[in-house]
Amino acid sequence: MNKCKFWLVLLAFCMPMMVNVANAASDLRQHLDRFEFGLSAGVGFYVGQTNPIAGGDITRVQSYDALGFGEKATLKWPGIETFGFQVGYRFDTHWHVKLQTTRQRLCFAEYQNNDPKSRCVYYNAMWHLDAMAEYNILALGNVMAAKQGLYNVVPYVGFGLGITMFNKEATLRSNYTGTDFNTYYPSVGSKQVNGKWEPGEVAVGFYIPVAVGVKWRINDNVQLKGTFQYQLYFSNATPGGLNSNLEGGSYVAGYANAEQRPKFDEVNKQVVGANHDCLFSISAIFNFGKWFEDRLITY
Repeated sequence: MNKCKFWLVLLAFCMPMMVNVANAASDLRQHLDRFEFGLSAGVGFYVGQTNPIAGGDITRVQSYDALGFGEKATLKWPGIETFGFQVGYRFDTHWHVKLQTTRQRLCFAEYQNNDPKSRCVYYNAMWHLDAMAEYNILALGNVMAAKQGLYNVVPYVGFGLGITMFNKEATLRSNYTGTDFNTYYPSVGSKQVNGKWEPGEVAVGFYIPVAVGVKWRINDNVQLKGTFQYQLYFSNATPGGLNSNLEGGSYVAGYANAEQRPKFDEVNKQVVGANHDCLFSISAIFNFGKWFEDRLITY
């Protein structure tokens, strides 16, 4: 009998909690259409600081310089691929917030005394993490119905805050002798030393992202989004702390002329206005539920 009383009291105590959990689950199901996730891919153009690097006789040519540097160009194209993932929540037909992470690779070449025979090519890798608010300039709906004030293709703007994690020291891709070190895709947090990957130090840069683009809602569950995102970087003027020179240092122990290449702590550092990133991407966005808000119903 005492056991029965115990379980009855416990059940009575837990009942309000169970009801609250059930109500929360019901509310979540009713708002599944507000949650979104997506995949993106595109191209990035990192614009770094002016030459010479670290006040020395090393000239650094970045990949975006490819259109104007001829034989000194790092690559034959100005940008390198990006890809990423995002999750978001839609408040209404205009406002949306998201958290996204983007992987980007960059490439640059260095010349000593502007001599093409001294060229060394480097790669670096980075992960961007930013939180952004997006505003649809027109009300985004599931169909194009201008008379009802709904559109399934709308322009939008976005703004937020972000950080970039990247390697303090870039990875040597090839040196002036033409040696290929097969390091096309370095990872954040590792570096190659004498042909072997070893743990590397990670630096952090802070940026303010601003985005413009177009959203196309294909149906209740799928939309495509084209985005241009500009990232303005800030650094800490004191030693240590934030450094937004995302290329990093190019000192590689054991290679010729290594002592003349700048280490990470020696690269140029400015508080604001010297480091920029431009990302162009296409995203596929998916809803967790049907799109019910402001649905246009026809009979």
